[in-house]
Amino acid sequence: MTAKTLSLKMRRDWHYYAVAIGLIFILNGVIGLLGFKTEGWQSYAVGLVTWVICFWLAGLVIRRRPEPVEPGSAKE
Repeated sequence: MTAKTLSLKMRRDWHYYAVAIGLIFILNGVIGLLGFKTEGWQSYAVGLVTWVICFWLAGLVIRRRPEPVEPGSAKE
């Protein structure tokens, strides 16, 4: 029985989302520990801002390197 492996792109995407969700939990915990109180629409705004910041940070952490070029496949 052979083991199935994910493609390189799927592995990178999985790590990107995993890091982003981890950062969301951490940032929301920090906001809660700081005692930032929100009411009504402000809680949605704070949630949206934390998601945007965390996905941006995850994009900085998980860099997509260019695919390696094989020596025999020169582009014409």
